[in-house]
Amino acid sequence: MRSGDLALRLSIVFSVAGVLVLVAGLYEIDRREKSSSATLSANVAEIEQRVQLLVNQMRVLSDQHAAQLTATERRLSKLEEDLRVLRSEPAPLRR
Repeated sequence: MRSGDLALRLSIVFSVAGVLVLVAGLYEIDRREKSSSATLSANVAEIEQRVQLLVNQMRVLSDQHAAQLTATERRLSKLEEDLRVLRSEPAPLRR
C-alpha cells in the first residue's frame, strides 16, 4: 500500500515540476525571441497538449493506484476471514 501511495505522490510531484518547466521554457523562448502572437499561440497550444498528457497520465496512475488498493483490501479481507475460520474450528485432539 505504501509503495502505491509513494508512486502516486512522486508522479504528481514530477507532473507539476514538468508543467513548471514547460511554462518557464515558454517564458524564456518568448523573452529571447520577442515572439509574435502566432508563435505565442503555437507555444501555448503545445503546452496545453503536454498538460493534457500529464493529466491523462495522472488519471491512469490514480486508477492503477485505486485498483491496487482495492485488490490489497480484498486480500486482507480474505486473510481475515480465513483466520476467523481457523480460530473457530476446534483444535484436533492429540493422543
